[in-house]
Amino acid sequence: MNVRLLSTLALTLVAPAMAGTTNGITFNVRQENGAVQNYRLEVPPNVPPAKTDTPKISRDLAALAAVAWAGGLETNNGLTTLGGSKPGGFYHATHIKVDSVQPQTSPLPYYLVQMEGNIGQTPQTFYGAVLDDGRIVEPTAIGGSAVPQKMTTRSHKKR
Repeated sequence: MNVRLLSTLALTLVAPAMAGTTNGITFNVRQENGAVQNYRLEVPPNVPPAKTDTPKISRDLAALAAVAWAGGLETNNGLTTLGGSKPGGFYHATHIKVDSVQPQTSPLPYYLVQMEGNIGQTPQTFYGAVLDDGRIVEPTAIGGSAVPQKMTTRSHKKR
């Protein structure tokens, strides 16, 4: 009897917390001025459908779209670099590389792209969501510090 009661109680307490975190990711980035910006990236279920003649993009094209959106485009001598050395895009980031591209199915098909790049001089991790038709879902700013915080460095030593 006690096991059943504890199981029911645990499910009642844990399920609502899990429901709020299964479709989305919350993260923060340190702006060039040192202020921290918190974001929530969540694909809403009510996104208008793509045009029926729009082909689904591949995982690789989703990664390219995310990098171009996150860091912008840089054109030099007729060549275009995505997420290169010039700050730009949504995060005003440079030197972006893709860490992972994860296909997601809920609430509708999209790719969750995890990237690393520099914002100012700080290496950071940030995310993009690319719908299977190539549209980008931008994260929502959910707060952060308006005042720059003291910068700390992370050690990237291999263990």
